[in-house]
Order: sequence, then structure tokens, then C-alpha cells
Amino acid sequence: MQLNLANQPVRSYSKEKQLSSKRRKPKRSRLAEFSPKVRKQIIERDNGLCVRCYKLHAHVHHVIFRSQGGLGTIDNGVCICNSCHDWAHSCREGRLWFEGYRMRYLI
Repeated sequence: MQLNLANQPVRSYSKEKQLSSKRRKPKRSRLAEFSPKVRKQIIERDNGLCVRCYKLHAHVHHVIFRSQGGLGTIDNGVCICNSCHDWAHSCREGRLWFEGYRMRYLI
């Protein structure tokens, strides 16, 4: 029997049991994704149109980027078209515009 640093027995699990068990808590990256329910709520709220130019939406966009800790919540998502999505990711002005939109209309 193996002991850990506190001299307590270490449980051993078979490879089969390890592979068959499911995660109890979703990975951090999964927490930042929009669930299908939240995605649908965002599209309904924005009428399926880009919040900046009112074209038909192509993306549900994270206002606060996932890489910056933005979550997949309804107040962090907006519908945007391809050109506005490119603009949001290409310059600071674009990012700040969407953050301002979020502060004015979503929170």
C-alpha cells in the first residue's frame, strides 16, 4: 500500500474506472462558452441583428473576451456581423465601443 506525504493510504483506481468517470465540474474554458440557451436569449434580445450596424448577425460575440476572463453570460454577449466582428478584434477602438455598449445597455 502506498502512502502520501501525510502518511495516509493512497487510493488507486483502475485505468477503466479513470476513463469511465466524468468531470464533476466543467473545465474553465467551458465556463466561458455560451450555452445554447444563453445564445438563443442573446439572439432574441438583439432580434438577430448586429448591435452596431443592424445587418443580419453572424456571430454571438463575447464583449469581454474569453482570454480576459469574460464569461458566457447574457450580459457579456452581443450579436454582430462579420465586418463588425473583425473590427472588434482588430483595434482597441472596436473593443472599447463594444465595452461601452455593454455598460450602457446590458448591465
